[in-house]
Amino acid sequence: MKAVFTKHFDGRTIFENYSLELENGKIYVLQGPSGRGKTTLLRMISALEENEAGDNGDFSSLKFSWVFQEDRLSSTMSAYSNVYYALGGSCDKAAIIEAFNDLGLDEPYKKIREYSGGMKRRVSLIRAMLADSDMVLLDEPFTGLDARSIFLACSFIKAHQNGRTIILVTHENAPLPADGCIEL
Repeated sequence: MKAVFTKHFDGRTIFENYSLELENGKIYVLQGPSGRGKTTLLRMISALEENEAGDNGDFSSLKFSWVFQEDRLSSTMSAYSNVYYALGGSCDKAAIIEAFNDLGLDEPYKKIREYSGGMKRRVSLIRAMLADSDMVLLDEPFTGLDARSIFLACSFIKAHQNGRTIILVTHENAPLPADGCIEL
C-alpha cells in the first residue's frame, strides 16, 4: 500500500509530498517528537483529514478501526455496551467478554464513567481490535497503562491482528514488536 501526503496548517508545512509505503499485514511503529504530525498522518491515511496531495492512493479502499488519543467512549453506557454497540452489535458477545478478561478487566457491565483512564484505554483497544477492519490505527494506545497492562495490551494486539496492518503511534520506545518503524 502506498500514497503521497501533503498537509499545511496556518502556513506551516506539516508534510510535503511525503511518500508512505507499507506492506499488508505488518505492524509499524510511527515515532517522532510531539507536534511532528503523527496523528495528522494517521488522520490523512484514514481520510479523516484532507490530503492536499490528492487521493489517498491504496489506502482509499480500506476500512479502518481506531484507538484515538481521546477514548471516545459514552460515559452513560457500560464498558461492554461501548464495545458492543460500536461494533454494530455484530460481534460475538462471548468474544467481547473474553477480550475484557484478556485485558484484565473483570467488570465489563460497570458504567464507563466509573473506569480509570487506563481501563478506558483498554476498552478502546478492545473496540478497535474486534472491529471488522483492514487496518488498525493506534494513537498512543498505552497512555495511562502500567507495565502489566501494557504487556496484556501488546499480547492482545498480536493475538487479534488477524493479518491486518497496524500503525502504532508513540513518543516512547514501542513495547510492541514491530515489523517496521516510520520516523517523522
